[in-house]
Amino acid sequence: MNKKLQTYVTLVDFLAEFMGENTEVVLHDMTDWHHSVVAIRNGHISGRKVGDPITETNLRILRSEVHKKVPYMNNDPKKFKKKESIKSASWFIKDENEVLIGMICINSDCHDLITARELLDKMIRPPLVETAIREKGPDKINIDVKELVDNNLNHISRDLLKKLKLLSKDEKVELVGKLDEMGTFSVKGTIWYLAKCMGVSVPTLYRYLSLTKK
Repeated sequence: MNKKLQTYVTLVDFLAEFMGENTEVVLHDMTDWHHSVVAIRNGHISGRKVGDPITETNLRILRSEVHKKVPYMNNDPKKFKKKESIKSASWFIKDENEVLIGMICINSDCHDLITARELLDKMIRPPLVETAIREKGPDKINIDVKELVDNNLNHISRDLLKKLKLLSKDEKVELVGKLDEMGTFSVKGTIWYLAKCMGVSVPTLYRYLSLTKK
């Protein structure tokens, strides 16, 4: 290990103890790519151990030279051992000449938190469509389409409406599936309004809906 990184080992232990067993904390020596991992806690998240080489993600960070512009960064979501809910961030360690010599990477497995959030959403979500049908009958539904879609989007994730056009195709398909499960599209006009919000055509949104059925 680079001697200048030895003082950061205690920080790795501190962060791991504070964050708990669902958060992996890794100290990388960027001067030795073949044995980059010099300290690690909760390595079961990624399956790595001390002495392992640098990851492709860290190589991309190094090549991008983003460390010359910012002191730390939030990374793109990672997948470890088929887990798809890893929140990740990297903090850059530089020497007196501003040369990158190490990184502390934090990888938190948020699967349990996401499951808990979805369970709470199901418990507190107001059944807008079902309530309207029960009270007024199928021929007398009078629901504001915009309010219905906006409310259901908000129940899935706050401020989601502002991010719709930035979502990838797969994210949009997944979102359409969730809205369909909530009964959103049983109200006339919701397909048209959501397509406009997403920045896609109505036929495209129908294709997304058919993909969720499959």
